[in-house]
Amino acid sequence: MRRSPHEARGLMGRRKLKARPTKRLADFRKEYRDTLAHWMAFRSLGFDADEIFFGFGPVSGQPDTLHLQLQTQGKVFTAMVAQLPGASRDVVFKNWQTIGLICNTSPDMDRQAMYRAHPIGGNLDYFATFVAAIQAKGIVLPKLPHLSPHAGQA
Repeated sequence: MRRSPHEARGLMGRRKLKARPTKRLADFRKEYRDTLAHWMAFRSLGFDADEIFFGFGPVSGQPDTLHLQLQTQGKVFTAMVAQLPGASRDVVFKNWQTIGLICNTSPDMDRQAMYRAHPIGGNLDYFATFVAAIQAKGIVLPKLPHLSPHAGQA
């Protein structure tokens, strides 16, 4: 069997190459980006990261649901974001952890662009509906949003 010059010099093996890891927020599925946009909306309203919990599983009878749960002031608000039918719980949580690590190192402009591309960050009506749903649970917002065309933008 003839070997290539690269293999002969030990520069290339016969192993399959591993898939390149995702390094940008834009590389993740839309469902994860939507969940991150909702997380950023909670943060823009002044809620601490320690009050926001990521979850995956059945919510209100809907299976395999990505959701965020706000637990604050003795109350709970659940934002059902998207469904991932048949997804593995371990894979979903691993992806969410990876997103968190990328968020910690990605430029703010990348996070903001992703947020503004989602209706919660770019549409005042959508953001206002989100805020009203939180308040309907009796939760007081730590930080009142400015009522401007870009109120949903963190």
